[in-house]
Amino acid sequence: MASSLPLWFPDHPPIYDIQKSYMDNAEEGPFFDGAYPERTLPPKEKWVDFLGHKIMSPLGVPAGPLLNSKYIALASKLGFDVLTYKTIRSAAHETHSVPNMIYIDVNGQLPRNESTLHQTNKQPHDMEHLAVTNSFGMGCYDPKYLLKDIAKAKASLIDGQVLNVSVVGTQRPGEDFIKDFVKTALLAKEAGADIITVNFSCPNVGKHTEGSIYMDPKTSGDIATRIVKTIGDVPLVVKLGYMEDRARLTDVLTSIARAGARGVCGINTIGRKVTNASGAPALGVGRETSGICGGPIRSYGLEFVKNARDIIVTEALGLTLLGVGGVVKPEHFDEYLSAGADIAMSATGMMWNPYLAMRWHEMHNVIIYD
Repeated sequence: MASSLPLWFPDHPPIYDIQKSYMDNAEEGPFFDGAYPERTLPPKEKWVDFLGHKIMSPLGVPAGPLLNSKYIALASKLGFDVLTYKTIRSAAHETHSVPNMIYIDVNGQLPRNESTLHQTNKQPHDMEHLAVTNSFGMGCYDPKYLLKDIAKAKASLIDGQVLNVSVVGTQRPGEDFIKDFVKTALLAKEAGADIITVNFSCPNVGKHTEGSIYMDPKTSGDIATRIVKTIGDVPLVVKLGYMEDRARLTDVLTSIARAGARGVCGINTIGRKVTNASGAPALGVGRETSGICGGPIRSYGLEFVKNARDIIVTEALGLTLLGVGGVVKPEHFDEYLSAGADIAMSATGMMWNPYLAMRWHEMHNVIIYD
């Protein structure tokens, strides 16, 4: 049966303009001029329980694409029900310089070796082969702006949707790193977050330890413990990166569960070296390694979810599992749900095809059109 939805990819550009800076995208975007299909809401008895909230579907957007309240409002209208406000810090922070996102040449799933990847200027014509690398540095606005804008983002949601705010600690001379995590989580709570995700896994930050905490079970547990004690009844989700070592993943999941975290999300991007046509770092000196995202990392994300689900069940950890990585077609949401994810999320796929969730709803017969 043909879809009733408007076409988007590849005839339209992504909602994030990769030629512009992060701040230009935040101020001028999202770049979407499409129609809003009417969504028929499922009856409440069919809504999904998610960390104490009832949501209309198990579809979401992770930290990354939703830069501010305008992006949150757009994703809400387009059928995503777990909306994640892009990672915030306790104080204003600069982003990396342009370019922040470029296409890369990957044929199929990302190889398991550590080979260098190469930039391409061509956008693929098939979402399955959409592959990009990004390096933003987790920049953000000051707390005054965040308090107002996060509240505005929450107000844009409808019943059956939740606002998740991603937070990270910042390493500053003479300041306590863990205290900054807690401070940022409190900022998210004060702004009205329904759920808070603490990001332990960004490979694109200047301070390496900010993005590799998830590899250390003790530090992950210590930070999660402090945050949980401080934010009270707001559920905490911990964002992890890909881990091939199952024993280490078991230790990390056990540690965060004991700390009182309610959920775990994985994966983030896969770090790789990327060069341009001349062999130089494609994103500039100092950013030789950046995060690969899009269709080619789906095998990594599904592997993480399957392993995490098995560990959660075997160890009776009781963690809710959010899966992300390489969801670029509507059927990929189902692959994650079948693999054991409670919530399936799309970042790059949503940016290049904002109708992605609506196409899933259409497949599952839960939307109608005028």
